[in-house]
Order: sequence, then structure tokens, then C-alpha cells
Amino acid sequence: MESHLELKLKSTIDTLTRTSTKNCYMTETKIKVLVAPPKGSQELNSYISWLINEGFDPHILNKYSQSIYAPLILCGGADIGKNPERDELEFKWIEMALENGQPIIGICKGMQVLNHYFGGDVKDLDDLIVEGHTADNFELDEDHSEKKSHMHEVVDLDGSKMTVNSRHHQYCSNIPSNCRVRHVSVGGGYIPESIEDPKNKIWAVQWHPERYEMENNTYPLCNLLI
Repeated sequence: MESHLELKLKSTIDTLTRTSTKNCYMTETKIKVLVAPPKGSQELNSYISWLINEGFDPHILNKYSQSIYAPLILCGGADIGKNPERDELEFKWIEMALENGQPIIGICKGMQVLNHYFGGDVKDLDDLIVEGHTADNFELDEDHSEKKSHMHEVVDLDGSKMTVNSRHHQYCSNIPSNCRVRHVSVGGGYIPESIEDPKNKIWAVQWHPERYEMENNTYPLCNLLI
């Protein structure tokens, strides 16, 4: 039986699907994506709205989900280890996605979960570089939708810069061999802000495009269309 939250979210999805007309990615057949949900309902609504506005067809995973048959979206959340049940589910879904050859998109904690899964390290930001990255406490396993963002610049592999919204107090300090860093922070030390593994169709970022606080809110979703 569906919960009240699931029914409410289905209604939201139906409404957004009917009213969304602005997206350059909108096609006759939308790409289905599977969402590993964050803690709070407001946060989940933000991800669902973002995905629908960008022309995708989101379906929400739960603890009974046993197959990853479409691209996997890993959302933001508390530090790894704060919610062991969620961590284990996401590790399982990553494994299923890899086995089925499905792409994976990671947002904030989603990037850290991917980095950890493949053997990388996740550490707290040093006091000397934390100022440009975090404006609030994101350590606890709670709804983070009302917490503040900091805006700062990142640079791409080709040298182009863009401003992103940062809401993390941890970072991927050691990147696994299968991944490469795509964006790094400008100033304040070498902070990986996005990673990618094109072979396994994995793209992940530390910032939050679902909040629509930036000029470019399509990356890394655009990689699902390549």
C-alpha cells in the first residue's frame, strides 16, 4: 500500500508533468530515471521538480526496490554513516546499476557515496578552506531544504569557469582510479567539485542544480542525453 507521502508526490509529479513546457530537453518520449530519495519531503520535491522540468520521468525508489532498470539519481543528504540503512541501500543500487549498465548521476552526498563505493576517501573540509563552501550544518540526517547555500566558482578541465551553489562541509579527498576530476574549486585549495567515469556512465557533482540557484542547472543531467 502506498504511503501518504508517496501519494502526495505522485500528485506533484502529475501536476508538474502537465505544466512543464519550458525545457529544452522536453521530447516526445521522456527518459525514465530512478531516484534514491533524500531524507526530507521538501528536498525530494525539489529533485522531482528539477527532473521533470529538465524533461525526465522520475520514479522514486524505496527499500523494496530490487532492480535498477533506468538511470540512477543519487541525491544529497547527511554524511556517510549517519543513516546506515540509506547508505546500504544506495550501495546496493549502485551495484545493480553497474551490473545493468545503467548511468548514475550523483548530487552532493551522491558524489561522496560514489567516491566511497569505489574506494576513495571522504573527509571534513579544513578550517582554512571551509569558508567558501559551507554556510550551515549538513552533518545531521535531517531535511536540509531550508539550509543556506554559498556561491563560489569552479573551473572545468577546459579552463572555463562557472558559479555553483555549495552546501557541503566534507569533500572527496582521494579519487578512485576509475574516476577523474571534472571540476575543481577556484581558490581555497584543490577541492574536487565534480567527478566522472565515462566508461561506467557516471557523473557526479558537489553542488545542487535541483535548487535552481545557478545560471547552469542542467549539468550533470545533460550527460544522460549523449
